[in-house]
Amino acid sequence: MSQEKLYPHALTIVDRIKDKLGITKTEPDVVLQRIINSITDFIENECNRRFKETTYTDEIYSVNGERQSHIFLKQAPVTALTSAKYRQGAIGTPTWGTYTANDYELSGDGKSGIVKFYTLLTQGLTPGNNTVKISYTAGYKISWPDAGNTALHTLPADLTELAERLVIKAYKKREMPGKSTEKFDTGFITWNTALDDDEKSILSSYRRLTPFV
Repeated sequence: MSQEKLYPHALTIVDRIKDKLGITKTEPDVVLQRIINSITDFIENECNRRFKETTYTDEIYSVNGERQSHIFLKQAPVTALTSAKYRQGAIGTPTWGTYTANDYELSGDGKSGIVKFYTLLTQGLTPGNNTVKISYTAGYKISWPDAGNTALHTLPADLTELAERLVIKAYKKREMPGKSTEKFDTGFITWNTALDDDEKSILSSYRRLTPFV
């Protein structure tokens, strides 16, 4: 029996796909699981983010100049901003000072993932690479048994719908002439399939810029 697992951060689950396809047998489960994992990878790579709520500790950022007052975090929406530190000492043997709670805050409600600083980001040091460390929690709650309960499952419905459309498209294409190469032995599937305009639009709406780090 296969020991493969569905990603804990998967953007949908096998039962939802089977429900849409009207499948009742269990034979396709492993294949669907692999496709879901592959599509989850694809969407996250395209959007440059992890969607499941995750805690990031001492994530390192660079400062571009003395006047910089904001840091664009790699992940969003931010649900908790824990700490911010600044580098001191030599590059090879740095120490880290800690900003006070009054030195920074989330911009708005955290959806943008932007942190505003009210003090000099570099604390008088020369701006440069690996200057600031930030710890925070960001992403959406994923609990499929609680889907529909906005207190326990906050993954946007359009994102789930996109993932399911792509999974179904990939699953159906397996039996079509001219299908692209599939590598089920590694649990990864690649498909040379153009996205519809609305699918591209959804991807674009969740895509995050790559911060200078």
